[in-house]
Formats: sequence, C-alpha cells, structure tokens
Amino acid sequence: MKKQDQHALDTLAALAANPAAPFHEWAVARHLLGWLATMDGVDYRRDEFGNIIAHYISPSIAAMPESEREPPIAFVAHMDHPGYEIIRPAQASGDSGDDANHSHDNNSSRLYIAEAQGGVPVASMTHTVPAFILMPDGERISAVIQLLPADSPERADGERLVAVCVDTDAELPLRAPVIFDLPDFGIEGDTIRMRAADDLAGCAAILCALERIITDGGDSDFYAVFTRGEEGGLFGARLLAEAGTLPENTLVVSVETSSVIPGVTQGEGIVIRTGDRIYTFDPDAEQVFIVAADNLRARDSEFKAQRHLMSGGGCEASGFAVFDYAVTGLAFPLGNWHNATTTIPDPDGGVDSEYISVTDYLSGVALIAEAGVSVAARRDTPTRRRLREIPDDVRQRMRETAEV
Repeated sequence: MKKQDQHALDTLAALAANPAAPFHEWAVARHLLGWLATMDGVDYRRDEFGNIIAHYISPSIAAMPESEREPPIAFVAHMDHPGYEIIRPAQASGDSGDDANHSHDNNSSRLYIAEAQGGVPVASMTHTVPAFILMPDGERISAVIQLLPADSPERADGERLVAVCVDTDAELPLRAPVIFDLPDFGIEGDTIRMRAADDLAGCAAILCALERIITDGGDSDFYAVFTRGEEGGLFGARLLAEAGTLPENTLVVSVETSSVIPGVTQGEGIVIRTGDRIYTFDPDAEQVFIVAADNLRARDSEFKAQRHLMSGGGCEASGFAVFDYAVTGLAFPLGNWHNATTTIPDPDGGVDSEYISVTDYLSGVALIAEAGVSVAARRDTPTRRRLREIPDDVRQRMRETAEV
C-alpha cells in the first residue's frame, strides 16, 4: 500500500477514536482542530454554532485579482452520529424495563431516561443494547440501553425514549450523550468497520485530501467545513448557508456516507452523487468530479468511481442548495446505516458497526484532492464539448427530413 494511502487510513482510525452524538461533537472537533493547527497555510475558525471552517488558498491564486479567480470549492462533512441523550433520572418504579435485562441494575447503578437524537435504529428502542456515557473529560462509563415497558409513565413523553442503566452511583449530568458501545475502528480485508463511519469517513477524507494538495503544491482555493447537528436536520449546514459564511459563488460538495442501494456496489469506488432524497444537484458543479475522475484514470487504470442518485437519505448539499449555492456530492457506500443491521425502522433488527470499503475510502480521498485543483476544468469538459458540437452532415440531414 502507498504511504499516503496508509496515512489516510491511520487518519481515519485516529478520528474514529473520538465518539460523538448530535450536539455533542466536541471530541471530534478537538481532534480536527488539532490536525488543522499543524497544516501550513490553513486558516481556520469556529463559527458561533461550533461549525469548523478551514480555508486554504495557494499563493498563486491568492496573488490573482479576485475577478480573475475561479470559484472556490468547499467540501462539507458532519461530525455527529445518531445517539441518545440523558434527559432525567428515571422515576422510582414503573420505568425500569424488563427485570430479565437488569444485569446492570444493582446497588452501584443508576437508571436514567434518554431521548433519541437523530435517526437511531428502532431496534435500539426494542432490545437491550450495550452503550456508554461519554463524559466531558472523555471517560466512557459503561451503560445498557433498555426498552421502556408499555405501561411506563415515561412512555407518555414520546416514543423515542429509552431507559439507560449506568454502572456508577455518581449522578450524571443531564444531556450527557449515550453512545452505542461498538468498536471504534477495525479493518478486515477491504472492509472498514466503525461505530460511526457516518460521517467521520467524510471528515477524514477531506482532511487527508487537503493535506495532499498542500504537500503537492497544487493550485487550489479549498474550504474544509466540518458541521454539527446534521443528524437532526442538517442544522449546522443550514446555519452556515443562511449566514453566507462561504462566498456566494462557492461550489459546495457534501462528502457523506450513504446506504447501499440497487445500482451501487461497495468496492467500486466513491460515488459521485447526482442528488439525494431531497434535491437533484447542480450538473456544472458535478463536472468538477467527472474531470477529476478522468484525470485519475489517465494516471491510474485501477482508479474506481461510480455515479448515482443516492436517494436513501438527505445530505448537507441540500441544506446549501436552498440558500442558492451550487452544490453536488460524494458518498461512500455504507453498510449498516446508522448502525442498523437491517433497516433503521425495523424493530426486529440489530445494532452493529457501520462499514465501508477501503477501496471506496481511498478513491474518495484521491478524488477530493484532484477535484480541489480541477475547478476551472468544469467549464470545458469533453462531455460538454461533445454535446455542444453537432456534425454538419447531421444538421443538413435534419433539415432535409424536417417535412412531415
């Protein structure tokens, strides 16, 4: 394996050791900020909502008058992953679930009520699931998610509540995140298994691609954007777009994981995403990746990429599209989306690690890096030229055969 590819995998593994849930992305944010601080020429900041915006502009482009520059390109990924959040201690009785599931219910344990944040598997509300509480100092306190009985008084508060039995007699802070106790990271052959490939894979791929551009001295006007609160409704992206934080002519690219659907195959490369469940994306923005993929194939015949409408869910490109940004997307085909072993709504399914392909992840890093220096090429791609150029003999025959 190439040294830069191994570095990309190591970067993802290191990031995966930082658990997160919606509104509790601080561990991932700290890790990303630490990486950005080591990268020469990168300006970065956090906005008032905690989103991270990093910007690299190569010296050659920075020296040009703004009127002569191509639009910048921004790659966006989110730092959160579905989980639960403790909202209060449980009542003394009637809300502790099935006694058979109370291996953690002893004198040194406490029981809490937690609320789902984001699209957790429904199976995690109908089965006992190992979990941990992520404390502000990074400590992981062992816990078990348990279903609430049908007659629980807590049930009236909503259908997305569970009981959480915690292995400590210390009282936990309210709003503490409850996270599935799954392995941070592992590789088996061509498969990467993670608790939260969605969307730490996107974050790591953007970070590694930016590093490559800087190391290789490529000409680029590149934004790396890491958002919060995506799982509940694209909140970080929508707030960024609403504020106009990125220049209005920026090409915005959502880098996501998206559930495998018919027509998409793991191991066949990153997916150039033509749209999501909400929107069809901008064809001119997409041309950046068509050109970049062609460039990579010309240098490496084994490079793989796919192109598909990934309609399984919405992504942050749609959050920017409604504020009139030109958008497109990339997606890593994902297994066990949101940790659901069958489907998210299936109450009889299971909870397990998400997984993506090593091939797909590495092709994504390469494609982002190549696209970061190929923005100008979208205006005159071979596809556009071929569609614009109509042979004279065809024109003439169309005229000759026009009469009915």
